[in-house]
Amino acid sequence: MKNILSAAVVFLSLNLFGQTKEDSIQFSRISTEILNKGKSYNELRDLTKNIGHRLSGSEAYEKSVKWTEQKLKEAGADKVWLQEVMIPVWERGKESLKIKAQNGKWKSLKMLSLGNSEGTKGKDVSGEIIMVKSLAEYDKLSPEQVKDKIVFFNYPFSQSYVQTFKAYSDAAIYRSTAAALTAKKGGKFAIVRSLSSAFDDVPHTGAMRYGDSDKIPAVAIGNTTADELEALLKSQKITAKLNSNCGMKAEKLSHSVIGEITGNKDKASLLWADI
Repeated sequence: MKNILSAAVVFLSLNLFGQTKEDSIQFSRISTEILNKGKSYNELRDLTKNIGHRLSGSEAYEKSVKWTEQKLKEAGADKVWLQEVMIPVWERGKESLKIKAQNGKWKSLKMLSLGNSEGTKGKDVSGEIIMVKSLAEYDKLSPEQVKDKIVFFNYPFSQSYVQTFKAYSDAAIYRSTAAALTAKKGGKFAIVRSLSSAFDDVPHTGAMRYGDSDKIPAVAIGNTTADELEALLKSQKITAKLNSNCGMKAEKLSHSVIGEITGNKDKASLLWADI
């Protein structure tokens, strides 16, 4: 199964300490084989380029289920099967974000609504932007200061971590909670700086959650876009206008893909990955 699971096995071999010396030797053999002869990058390119975006419940996601089933069979799994599961469905739809200074013209920004976010139902929602650079700074704002505003959470992805996932974990709370925090103080919608180490204007989306808050929109903008917006806000009031059609739909039936390699009856190793 090295063609489809090699990345997961490498991760496992690097992060788990074997219970015995023999276990460590076996993990080393597996990882060496994968690093020298693995095809993970080729498979990943095939999946991402030929099937593309795979939002839960989308047509492309269903294609990726069949793709994964076939790849597991080709990789030599003893058993491969599909397991029925109800999955959430979120659709993006058309969307736009524009800003302007007090006496200026509207300027479009590259943006993406966050996954699970509700939109504006095709209507324009606008208001003055206020910027915060940390949760501590936001906590100091009163509901009166946030009411009817757009909150821009401009927390940068740290470049100081050697392991970049630590930086991702550090910044992820801003993406996941921005809408809920903004809603609880009466804001109209939230803008978050993308969770990315890249210095470009490409917005990076990802999942967010509401909890018990009102379901207001949340969008992401790229890092250079965030820097430009910050510079503008330091010298003048900026108004933002959002129009979006995203939202959750009814759950639908889909499948998980399971592959099995027969091994020791007394021990089992489970590898899990997103499609």
